[in-house]
Amino acid sequence: MRAGYMNSSPTNPMKGQFRFAGPRTPDSTSRSNRHSSLWTLIGGVFGLTILLWVMVQLGQASSEPKSKVSSMPQTSLDADAVSPVQPIEKNDSEARDDAKLLAPPASQGPAIDVPREVLEMLEQRKRDLDQREETIRQNEQRLMIVRNQIEELLEQNEALEKKIQSVQAKKEERVSVQQTKAHAEKDRVAQEERTRLAKMYESMPSEDAAARLERMPDRRALEILRLVKSKTAGAILSQVKADRAAKLTEQLLAHVP
Repeated sequence: MRAGYMNSSPTNPMKGQFRFAGPRTPDSTSRSNRHSSLWTLIGGVFGLTILLWVMVQLGQASSEPKSKVSSMPQTSLDADAVSPVQPIEKNDSEARDDAKLLAPPASQGPAIDVPREVLEMLEQRKRDLDQREETIRQNEQRLMIVRNQIEELLEQNEALEKKIQSVQAKKEERVSVQQTKAHAEKDRVAQEERTRLAKMYESMPSEDAAARLERMPDRRALEILRLVKSKTAGAILSQVKADRAAKLTEQLLAHVP
C-alpha cells in the first residue's frame, strides 16, 4: 500500500519531466521540413547560378580558338579530304606554334564599358582644347605681324629723323655761310667806304679837313685820323685848335698798343 501510494504521488519530479518532454506533434515536424526544403532550394539556385557563370566564361574562352581554326584555308581541307591520311612530321617549332594556336586564351579582366556621355564630354573637351590652341596660334601670328609693323614704323621714323636732322644741319650751315658772306660783304663795303673817305681827306686841304673835324664828335674824328696817313693826320691836327688837338692826340695814344 505504501508503494502504491508513493507511485501515485503527483509530487514526483521525474514523472513531471517525462510528461513535459513528450513526443513531437505533426505541426512541428512539417515546419522543420519546410525550412529544410527552403534552404535546399536556395542552395540549388546559387549552385545553378555559379554553374551558368562558369559555362559562359568557358564559352567566351573557347570562341577565339574556334574562329582561328575555322579560318584555315579551304584548299588545305580539300587536299586533306582527297589525299589519303598520311603521317605528318612536324618539328618542335611548328608543334609549339600549333600548341599556342589551339591553347585557350589567357583569362582577361572584364571589359569596361565607358558611358556614352563620358565619351561625348571628352570629345567636346578635345574640340575645345583644339579650338583654343588654334585661337592662340592665330593671336600669336597677329602679334607677330603687328610687331613687324611696329619695327618697320620705328625704322621709318628713325630714318625720317635722320633725314630731318641732315636737312636742318644743311640749312643751318647754309644760313651760317650766308651770314658769314653777309658780314664779309658788310665789312668789305665798310672798308671800301673808309678807304674812299681816307683818300678824300688826304686830297683835301688841311685847313678844310681841320674845319670838318672841328664839327665832328671825338669818335668820328679819331676814326678819320686813323684812316689817313700819318703825315696827313699831323697836317690836319696842326690846323685844329690847340685844346681839341691835344685831346684827340691823347685819345689816339691811348688806343695804341
